[in-house]
Amino acid sequence: MRDKVSDKIYTGQFAILAFISSVCFKIVMLPQYLSATAGRNAWLSMLTLVLADGVALVCVYAVVTRTDIRALPAPVPLKRLMMAVVGVTCFAKLVLFTSETTAYCSTTLFDEGLWRLILAGLIPALIYLTVKGGNVLARTAQIIIWFVAIVVALNLFFAQAAGSIKNVLPISYDKRVLLSCDKYLAWFGDFSPLLFFSVSGSKKKNIVPVLISYILILTFTVGLSIAFTSVYGGGGVLVANAFNKLAIFNKLSTLIGTVDFTVVCAWLMIAVVKLALLSTAVVECVCSFFGNRKVVSVAVCIALGVLTFFGVGNQQTVYNVMTGWLRYMTVAADYAVPVAALVCVAVFGRKKYGQTEALYEKTQ
Repeated sequence: MRDKVSDKIYTGQFAILAFISSVCFKIVMLPQYLSATAGRNAWLSMLTLVLADGVALVCVYAVVTRTDIRALPAPVPLKRLMMAVVGVTCFAKLVLFTSETTAYCSTTLFDEGLWRLILAGLIPALIYLTVKGGNVLARTAQIIIWFVAIVVALNLFFAQAAGSIKNVLPISYDKRVLLSCDKYLAWFGDFSPLLFFSVSGSKKKNIVPVLISYILILTFTVGLSIAFTSVYGGGGVLVANAFNKLAIFNKLSTLIGTVDFTVVCAWLMIAVVKLALLSTAVVECVCSFFGNRKVVSVAVCIALGVLTFFGVGNQQTVYNVMTGWLRYMTVAADYAVPVAALVCVAVFGRKKYGQTEALYEKTQ
């Protein structure tokens, strides 16, 4: 039986999870991919889809302040269809981002060749966080976000001027920007796993933390994309791990050597949270049909490890799959499902949740 309490979180925790989920894998390989398709206007592709993500975030937050997708007031076949779509998409993204994580570690920490050992250490961590459930995951995110904030603040404070804004100009919202948006849909739409959480507390409708989170998402992703292009220009297509590569332009590096190891550590922390968020969503989807949650958690994470170890082979394989037809399924899971869930709440649950909230307020 699913633990009813484990997925209850507060608004601040929701905002932190939303930030981590959205930013994490948009600042590593994605800037390089967008540059290959959209050139100097890659930041416009980033901006377009992050704005679309904002609409999805509003829908998700409006739903989870009243219920979660498992208790959605909707016909059972429709609800199960939505969870099946989200579950399949989250598992596909889990494979994609696991391969990016192992690739990132092997190139920044071990100089290639040890990605299988990295995977062997990553899977147990995912099993632990997935078994513990959403509440523990949210608390973990609350702790690590402080380290991430300190690392980012220090890198901004000691940042060394590099690049030229001329590399970003002239601005042109052309066909290449739209093609880039279409090709890399799978790297966007990060909020559907949050539909399995429920925001609790008397201030659960306080939108300010979520608004701040989205402003930071927009600033961080688009700002980094602009900085990446201004520094590397047309050569950005050859530069992977954008966040790490920008961190080397630091005044401290000239005094004490490279300090990008702090950036690597910060990113690895949020990567584990992001992957655990996806695996939790997959487990909840499977458990809505059958199975014990702990058993399913272990099975999903082991299946991920086996598939990545034996099936993927290299990052190019999963890249080809996720830029193929499967990317359109992410549109259904990450944009259509939140909208459909909000419609269900409005149509079927208005009276039910209105009465529940009135009763709740009387008891405070």
